[in-house]
Amino acid sequence: MKNQILILVFTLLVTAIEAQQDIPKSQTGKGIAPLKVVSNQSSVTSNIYAVVVGISDYQDPGIPDLRIADKDAEAFVNYLRSNAGGNLDHDHLKVLINQQATMAQFGIALDWLMESAKEGDKVIIYFSGHGDVEKKTLTQPGFLLCWDAPSRVYISGGAFALPMLQEVVSTISVQNKAKVIVITDACRSGKLAGSSVNGSQATASNLSKQFANEIKILSCQPNEYSIEGEQWGGGRGAFSFHLLDALYGMADTDADQWVNLYEVGRYLEDHVAKEVAPISQLPMVLGNRNERVTKVEESYLASIKSGKKNQSEFFSSIESRGIEEEVLAELDTSINSLYKLFKKALNDKKYIKPEDACANFYYEKLIAEPKLTKLHSTLKRNYAAALQDEAQQVMNTMLKNGFTTEITSGIPVTELYKNYPAYLERASELLGEKHYLYRSLQARKYFFNGKIQKTREASKENYLLALQKQSDLPQAFVELISTCLPNEEDTAVYYNSKAMGLVPNWVVPNIKLAGFYMNKLKNKSKAEELLNAAGILDSNSLLVWYQKGLFYFKQMRDFQKSEYWLKKAVASNEEGICFPCAYNLMGNIYIETSQFEKAETHFLKAIQLDSNYSGALNRLGKIYYRTGRFNEAEEIFKRELKAAREERDKTSPLNELGNLYCESKRIKEGAEYYKKSMQADTTYEDPIFNLLNCYPIGITIEEGNELCKKLLYLDSMSTNNIENVAYFYAKSNRPDLAEYYINKSAAMGKSGEYYYLLISIMSIIGELDQAFEALEQAAKMGHDYNWMQTDQDLAPLRAQTDRWTALMKKYFPEKFKD
Repeated sequence: MKNQILILVFTLLVTAIEAQQDIPKSQTGKGIAPLKVVSNQSSVTSNIYAVVVGISDYQDPGIPDLRIADKDAEAFVNYLRSNAGGNLDHDHLKVLINQQATMAQFGIALDWLMESAKEGDKVIIYFSGHGDVEKKTLTQPGFLLCWDAPSRVYISGGAFALPMLQEVVSTISVQNKAKVIVITDACRSGKLAGSSVNGSQATASNLSKQFANEIKILSCQPNEYSIEGEQWGGGRGAFSFHLLDALYGMADTDADQWVNLYEVGRYLEDHVAKEVAPISQLPMVLGNRNERVTKVEESYLASIKSGKKNQSEFFSSIESRGIEEEVLAELDTSINSLYKLFKKALNDKKYIKPEDACANFYYEKLIAEPKLTKLHSTLKRNYAAALQDEAQQVMNTMLKNGFTTEITSGIPVTELYKNYPAYLERASELLGEKHYLYRSLQARKYFFNGKIQKTREASKENYLLALQKQSDLPQAFVELISTCLPNEEDTAVYYNSKAMGLVPNWVVPNIKLAGFYMNKLKNKSKAEELLNAAGILDSNSLLVWYQKGLFYFKQMRDFQKSEYWLKKAVASNEEGICFPCAYNLMGNIYIETSQFEKAETHFLKAIQLDSNYSGALNRLGKIYYRTGRFNEAEEIFKRELKAAREERDKTSPLNELGNLYCESKRIKEGAEYYKKSMQADTTYEDPIFNLLNCYPIGITIEEGNELCKKLLYLDSMSTNNIENVAYFYAKSNRPDLAEYYINKSAAMGKSGEYYYLLISIMSIIGELDQAFEALEQAAKMGHDYNWMQTDQDLAPLRAQTDRWTALMKKYFPEKFKD
């Protein structure tokens, strides 16, 4: 069974139906009928406006799809388009089915109702889909899950909060003075974020209390489930199916040609409760039961009773030109062309750039055109909705992937999120400060601003501003954890607890806090504890699996455990997740364990998922380089270079190409690549080391002197830098400087490269006794035998045949042969 919320908010249909019985059809417009007075009130003319939403196919795989929500919605649309339902055309009826029904599109449709409905008008809001609440509190009375709702963290958008719906309906019924009926079809069983707290039933219960001035009809008691099946209309909900039968006249038990609320309730109770037995489902009707709901249309009632026709056969759509077509038909081709360009820019997602060919550019021109006044509200709503939809999509990706979005996509944070603050600010401007979505849009704007800042302080400031606008925005609390300093452990724990309090089953707060303990406090045991706690919250979380793989690789150097968790991540094949970083990390594991073929396979998979994944390209190129496949390595490094998004991203591939050319004895070409690498990032030391090694073919002695100064300027306390300077001075025949710097390095502590460089330097400057002493020390430590036999710097030592042979036989008896 699937969990479904069906919300139908509509004013009394009595007026339109009654009018159609007493006035010739030619005298009435579609969706418009004079109200026949049934009380002492004076006669007024009323309009019917409707929004119908039906969602069975949700975007997030974590939200179980429904079978019949969209079918129920389409059946109700057919009713509204029929004579019995008011003959509504598309100027009075907005239909949002499945992927059309984003939160933003639902919101602007409700805005349209608030703008359109006047005193005496009738309004219909029909929502068929999931309802849920993640936590039972007064501040979380429930959400209607729109198509783009995330499977967790509903408050982040994509889910329409019931208080917002209350505000809309109260505006329509109290301020605009339109009578309203609320009908809910809740709830079908299904695994949602709030399942552990009976979230769908809690939402249904809160819906029944949410409105003060409207009649309410609920499909079942809050502790029951709503049932669906093939026996109802070939696959419908029992409640929805019988509701329409009731409205068409099957509920008219006293044969007065009217169906009142009491008769609707009795009909639903009798038919639904009986047909779903032995399962319990008892519909509820609250309000003035004498209120007339609809007038019976005899032809439709006869068709239903005879059973000769299926409803969908005789409820045909209304063909009519809408306001948009009528307005545009009166305008010249230049304005029509501009209107088409605006719609195309929205479709192409060119919202604010390029400045002279984007949706905003065309919008400003169209909104200034007085001949388009009737469409100005539509233009504004559509533009604002598109901006919100775009931001919601990236928000959903972040919620699914947590704070690894930039890793999973291979795109830097600043590049991923740079446009969204502007999108949300523009949407806020379009809707205005008094709009019920204004503060939440501003909160998300500041949140995205925090993501793209380059300093910790600036990020923290924006996250706090987001919380000022929306105090219950859990992502802001989560991101604040990463802004905490090592001495702010209590603050980091507080932010974690706030996020967990808002969304108890969300794994990201614990993962983020684990990162704080790993990176700021070096507390591996606490980090592991938090990752395990996240795994208990969601044992099938791909994000938890990946983070555990990363933890065991980087922090524990336990390659076996890391491989285990990463294999689970890449084997999940979760829909909508491109996870090249998991394959990339597995490739690194296989490099560490000298399984180069496996490493190559996994780097290729990462690149297949993201052709611009620089990390995987770089490591694959290094494998090819290390195994002597120079042509393939060159191709890969050039691909990495081409994929670079920023100048600094070019540093590594340029340096690797320099290595490749130097290894191929093209020293001058290699030196040029090293120089370009230095220009791309002036603080990167590797190309400086490598360029020094190009002496005397690739650089002059004067250039080498400048490079030595630069190395020591970057870090005069680095033994690696000092040893490279010593090596250059040895090669350039300045033994006094070479000895000075190698001795300085030894005094600071011998690095892993120390004996290599000491042997080479002493050999180059002719201090052979010292060179042999260093060589023997290196041999004792098991240093590379092959390097000793082939390195050109050691040629003077190998020329001392007797001494060399004795040392090799002593330390490498299995390898060295006379």
